[in-house]
Amino acid sequence: MAAAIGAPAPLSVRPVGHPFQRQIRADPDVIAPWRHDPSASFAIVDEGPGLSGSSVNAVVRWLREMGIAIEQIHLFPSHSGEPGREASREIRRTWSYCRKHVAASFERTFAIGPHMPALRDWVAEAVGNSEVIVTDISGGTWRDLHYANEAEWPASWRAREAQKFLAVAGEARWLVKFAGLGATGQRKSSTAVMLHKAGFGPEVVGLCHGFLIERWIDGTTLDGAPISNRDLVVELGRYLAWRAIHLHTSEEGASLSALADMATHNAAEALGSVRAAELREWFSQQTPPKHARRVEIDGRLHPWEFIVCADRKLVKTDAVDHCVAHDLIGCQPVEWDVAAVRFEHALSASESDTLAGYIEEQLRTTFQRGIDVELIDYLQPCYLAFQLGFWSLAAQSEHGGEKARTQKAAKRYREGLVRFLDDLRRRSRA
Repeated sequence: MAAAIGAPAPLSVRPVGHPFQRQIRADPDVIAPWRHDPSASFAIVDEGPGLSGSSVNAVVRWLREMGIAIEQIHLFPSHSGEPGREASREIRRTWSYCRKHVAASFERTFAIGPHMPALRDWVAEAVGNSEVIVTDISGGTWRDLHYANEAEWPASWRAREAQKFLAVAGEARWLVKFAGLGATGQRKSSTAVMLHKAGFGPEVVGLCHGFLIERWIDGTTLDGAPISNRDLVVELGRYLAWRAIHLHTSEEGASLSALADMATHNAAEALGSVRAAELREWFSQQTPPKHARRVEIDGRLHPWEFIVCADRKLVKTDAVDHCVAHDLIGCQPVEWDVAAVRFEHALSASESDTLAGYIEEQLRTTFQRGIDVELIDYLQPCYLAFQLGFWSLAAQSEHGGEKARTQKAAKRYREGLVRFLDDLRRRSRA
């Protein structure tokens, strides 16, 4: 935004405190050159508002305390909606008083003048077809392209989805999704190219202005065209083994103790203190490895994330950036994804063992280690608790049919965590 309007380099601040009552504790000198200039304007650019809008409000309050007039403050939120249900009266006043500027559609990315190129122009140049038509399929509307009716739709936390578009020219189609600018976008594009060459992802056409352009994959999502569990285990084993071998990283994610703390906290919120204490006690009895090998996990292995092609091969969509999402998890051992697959695809104990064995066989050809089955068990309640928390928060921010879908998803993970704890009880009594 600073580049688009010719402003000085932007300042980045991180609000602190309770999520619904954020505060800014910054040195007033950072705005000293403009603080006493009545002609200066201050732009606050943020991905919100979310449930409360408190992060934006914290910056507005800080600027006002520095003597900046409300007329000098401009908000650049990521959507045109109001703050969520946790917004205070002060936050709602801020939202009504400040001038707001929203890029409602990437069809005209910059509103500086009529001669600036649009996303459609960028995509047309990248795919080599000037007749391309670009349609927004963000916020869960992509489901219209894969499902016959809304009753079949999987849940979606619409505000958390990346901006994405369908580009069409004649019979040719492409998926256009925002991946990131600069090194971030380049890294994701390189990963996507590697995935395609290995046979796991769609063909990458290009990267333009932060948007990754991939050829659209025709087929049916895995939840609508199931394959045998035997074939599924083989396909997922190949995929996860490849990630473990080729996408190992020095990037850190949450520690195993932090994951256990998260799981215990979420269990307490959803199931009560007694069941959370049971989980805490179980974690205390485990001996996870001190140095687990981190990889860029997929992190999103739900059935609707896979396309079943005509040759019955699976293509994984959206496979490049969940390990760098704005959440706790980050990069983890491949065992995290194995735990996810075990639950998401309802694998039996023998099928889970077969999956782990297949990945281990592949890993031992390259590394002097295989799969840690005990680590999969350790991460299982962590995965369930994380998904439970994710979909519970989604249900709080959604409404209508989407609220019902996200509530159903949260209930599924809650039941999975309860089954895990019930099994612990049975084993302790045996």
